[in-house]
Amino acid sequence: MYVLHMEHSVPDYAAWKQRGFDPDPLGRRQMGVTRYRIGRKAGDPNHVMIELQFETTDAASRMAAALQQMWVGAQARGLIGVPQLTQFEIVEDAVL
Repeated sequence: MYVLHMEHSVPDYAAWKQRGFDPDPLGRRQMGVTRYRIGRKAGDPNHVMIELQFETTDAASRMAAALQQMWVGAQARGLIGVPQLTQFEIVEDAVL
């Protein structure tokens, strides 16, 4: 399993979630996302963490490229801060 982990600031979490994330402009399911998680930084609710899970590294890489293209416009319009994007291979996952 592979995960894209990203973090960036938004001007208003509720507005970003409703207008930016929920409409799903890139088509997460069609791009191979099998699960996602959203978190907000403790003490800064407008700093978001998103993890997208994939079955293949190719699907994760395609989504990473699409996100980077989309972010150019979003940053230019002041909708998000500078995003950090990292791709991981999950080698162990346990519930305790």
